[in-house]
Amino acid sequence: MERIVVGIDGSDTSRAALRWAATAAAGLGAELDVVRAFRYPPALHDWTAVPSNYGFLPELPAADVVERGAHDDTADLVASELGAEPAVKATVRAVRAEGRPAEALVEAAAGASMLVVGRSGHGGISEMLRIGSVARACIEHAPCPVVVVPAS
Repeated sequence: MERIVVGIDGSDTSRAALRWAATAAAGLGAELDVVRAFRYPPALHDWTAVPSNYGFLPELPAADVVERGAHDDTADLVASELGAEPAVKATVRAVRAEGRPAEALVEAAAGASMLVVGRSGHGGISEMLRIGSVARACIEHAPCPVVVVPAS
């Protein structure tokens, strides 16, 4: 069976990419592989704080906790965008990005018939012709065709 990989990060453009990929997968009879690339260690604002003799100190969350959070957030996003019972079989994965998120998406796209990502940017006429660094890296390095979806 064909597999379409879609990379999402929660942004409006990635939500549009998810909807586009789901429609394409349903039309092609393909499975949808929803991939969220996450970084570890996470940004400092995602750390917890523990009390100490010096006030509160930041504490690095465990890798499995960060992965589970990324997976659960992604599953919730898929349910909110595609509904509780989507018309296409969707698998949700949280993939640790050792380098840049694009590298994780390119690796996830191995053997896929298509990789779908959202076009980042801040809007406006000049931004219509630009794509973000993740989309650009996917276009340049993915082992399959890449579709870049603008925000809807």
